[in-house]
Parts: sequence; C-alpha cells; structure tokens
Amino acid sequence: MSITIIKPGVSCSIQDLGRWGYQQFGVPIGGAMDRDAAKTANRLCENDDSDAVLECALHGLEIKFNETVCFAVTGGGARATTNGIDVSYNRLIKVIAGSTFKLHPDAFGCRTYIAFAGGLTIKKELGSASTYVASVLGGIHGRNIIASDELKLYEDTKEPSSAKDIVIDENGFGISKWKAQVNPFPHLQDVVEINCEKGPEWELFDEASQAIFTNQIFTIAPQSNRMGYRLDGVSLLLKEKTELISTAVTRGIIQVTNEGHPIILMADAQTIGGYPRIARVCSKDISLLAQCRPGVKLRFILLPT
Repeated sequence: MSITIIKPGVSCSIQDLGRWGYQQFGVPIGGAMDRDAAKTANRLCENDDSDAVLECALHGLEIKFNETVCFAVTGGGARATTNGIDVSYNRLIKVIAGSTFKLHPDAFGCRTYIAFAGGLTIKKELGSASTYVASVLGGIHGRNIIASDELKLYEDTKEPSSAKDIVIDENGFGISKWKAQVNPFPHLQDVVEINCEKGPEWELFDEASQAIFTNQIFTIAPQSNRMGYRLDGVSLLLKEKTELISTAVTRGIIQVTNEGHPIILMADAQTIGGYPRIARVCSKDISLLAQCRPGVKLRFILLPT
C-alpha cells in the first residue's frame, strides 16, 4: 500500500513525536510542531500516538492514493479536498485507489497533519522518524517531501474498526459521521494570548522591557520557521550589557537577541544558546503557537510564580 506525492506544497515533512534522549549530543528533539494535532490524527486512524505523520505548512500539497486507504486530517492552515470535494478536518476518511487529496489556501491555522491507518513505513534514526533537515536526519533521506516521492504504508494494516460504518459514495470516498473535538485555531486578525513563566534571565532586563514584554503586542515575523519564531515589536533591553555562557535551551524558551528581538524556540530548536532567556512558554500553549502563521499577533501572559 502506498501514496504518491504529486506536489509537496509550501513545506511538507515526515514527523512523529520527536527524537528524545540525544540533546546532550546536540541533537534537537524535533518532531511535530503541533503535537496535539499529530496525536489526534493518529488516534482517528487507531494508530499509536507516536506513529509518523505528514506535517504540511499552509497549502499546496497534492497526493494520490494508490490503494484504498483510511486517513485523517487535523490541524489547520488549509482547506482540504478529496477528488475535488471539500472534506472536514478531524474526521476519518476512506478513499478508493486513484483518488487525490489537495490542500488549498485558508485563513485559519498554519499546519495540517495527515495520518494513515496503520502508519507510514519510515525507518527510524536515533529512535524517531522525524525529519531534521539541518542534520539530514530522519524522514526520507533527511529532507522534506518532494514531488514523486512514494510513501509506503504497512501492508498488513487492518481497517480501523470505526471505518466499518463509512459508506463510499459516487465521489470515491466516505467520511465518518463523528469527529474529534478540538480547539479553534487563530485567525490572522486575532491577538493570541500565550501563557508563560519568567525565564532564568528575567531579572537581567530593565523594568521598562519587563513591562513591554507583558503589555505590548508582538507580531510573528516572516523569518520564522520550525527552529524558532522571530517576533517584531518594541526592542527589549538588558539593564547592562552582559556576556552569558551558552546554556541549555529547548522548545518554548523565549530568547532575546542582541538587537532586542524575542525569538520563541520551536520544535527544531538548538540544544544550547547564549542569548538571555526572558521567559518560557507553558507547554499547553506550544501547540497553539504551532498554528500561528507569520503576521499573527501575540500577547504574553506572565503567570505568577
């Protein structure tokens, strides 16, 4: 069983829940930016939470199903169609061989996750199938998906029990009547509130910068990616110039560059860094951040410690 990539879209890669236990060697955890959406897609397909999925940024992906397949689409950032017909996110879908699936532009969210019943047959490296392009690790030859890639599914896959009631119609596919319940994703015009805690170097920033951090609105810059979100806004300043020793960092840490620009470290974040850490995003809001595209406005809510 397999699917063929016709077009990879803006950016598409194979991800799971990450590569744990190697940070001391400089290997990032990586994995799905929106772990909640990746888990939901796998659960709809009755897979393990840690099975590999496709992570697609925004739109443009087009795939062809070479056999009858059950799959699920979660997350956001695009409008999905199967054989030219709109299909809902967060439902189980069953398609016949020869069917096509596409992601079209949409105003909500940023990343779509696609899981296939039984999972993808991707070789794991250092315990994970996640693609980490910077080190040519995981996925398919350590790179993002490209046109003509053929992704194989496990041959002995059993159809999900919940797919037995799905009826394939004249359009070549059927959709479950039930769906997973998820939180709505931010629109470009929304101001998204992100909960965080003070970072280890919070006290190194002057009072004005501390106030700016919690009262001003920041905008996700176009230079943002899986490694980190660069934020545009009023510059944050230290009380005095300080040289810091590089120390451990991970997903959710908010560093401030020498120019005073905050950067939120995301899935492919480096394992050590020398910029001051003004705050740390609460883990429950990491998936929300993953669905915020460039241009989305953020306001940080500092939790009491």
